[in-house]
Amino acid sequence: MKITAADIAHVAALANLDVPPEATETLASQLSRIVEYVEKLNELDTDDVEPTTQIVRGTPHPAREDKVEPRGGSGEAGKTVRLFNVPRVISGR
Repeated sequence: MKITAADIAHVAALANLDVPPEATETLASQLSRIVEYVEKLNELDTDDVEPTTQIVRGTPHPAREDKVEPRGGSGEAGKTVRLFNVPRVISGR
């Protein structure tokens, strides 16, 4: 699959990223090579390979008790500060 500079510009606009026009060709080339490599990996015969679920053997899976706890964080901070100034991240392009 060939990725074009137009694809890069389209995805950048969707993600609200500023990609300089001179970088789009380089990014398109690099991403095309990555996709070609993944397509090569898809051609490998993996029929005789057993799926793995845990690579590290002899190490117990870390687990914690599942319990509901009150949420802290920004809500608690908002009660004391009462105001948050954040940069605008959504524009009307």
